[in-house]
Amino acid sequence: PAVPASSYTAVSSAMPAVPASSNAVLSSAVSAAPAMNGLSTAISGQPALPAMSNGVVSPPSGPPMQPPKLTEGIPDPHAIEQQKNAYAWSLDEQLSQGIRMIEQTNEAKKHAMRQELDMKKEQYFMQVDQQLKAQEMSVDQQANYQLMGLQQAAFERRAILDQQAAAATLEYEQKRVQDEFARTQYDHRRKAAEKQVEMHKELERQKEEFGRQQKAMQEAYAQQVAGFAADRQAFVQQAQQAGFQAAPAATSVMQPAMPCQYRVMP
Repeated sequence: PAVPASSYTAVSSAMPAVPASSNAVLSSAVSAAPAMNGLSTAISGQPALPAMSNGVVSPPSGPPMQPPKLTEGIPDPHAIEQQKNAYAWSLDEQLSQGIRMIEQTNEAKKHAMRQELDMKKEQYFMQVDQQLKAQEMSVDQQANYQLMGLQQAAFERRAILDQQAAAATLEYEQKRVQDEFARTQYDHRRKAAEKQVEMHKELERQKEEFGRQQKAMQEAYAQQVAGFAADRQAFVQQAQQAGFQAAPAATSVMQPAMPCQYRVMP
């Protein structure tokens, strides 16, 4: 039975496209395969059939001829099988060679692509490395500028700090000298005040001592006067008993002297 055209279309659409190189390999394989000429010759050598007119065969003229042997010159099925096997083997060999050739070509293309890609990668990496180095140099240069500015600012701050420290030290030394001078004056004043207090205490003690001495001298003078008065009274009594009268001048000479009066300076 005839196969519908839609089936060919479906089969052809489902089959993958064969590359041009594969078609060339298969074409060479087909051209190199042994031709089955015997079969085509046998088919083309058949005698012509009698002509028919209006579906009626005209009667032969003369005695009938012996029909020719139709299988003469045609390969038998065994020969056909051998030719088919030889053709299939050649086709398989050509297919294997084509497959190997395609695989080798594919590997060569892949290798070339890998080499080209490796070269591009190396160039790209070199370009990126150069860009990275240029950026690093720019960053280092900026860092050096910042470092120089920072060092200069630190130097200026250190100079200001040294000036402030020197001013503070000078102020401290001035205050220390003033403190020592004030402390020295305070010590002198304190010692003078203590000395004055001691002198005042000594004067008070001497004054008290002079007062006690004066009081003791007055008491001794009073006792001496009382003793002289008692002696005078006894002498007068003795003189009266003896018949004499005591002279007033003599009594005045016998009076004891008063002790000296000392005035203590405050």
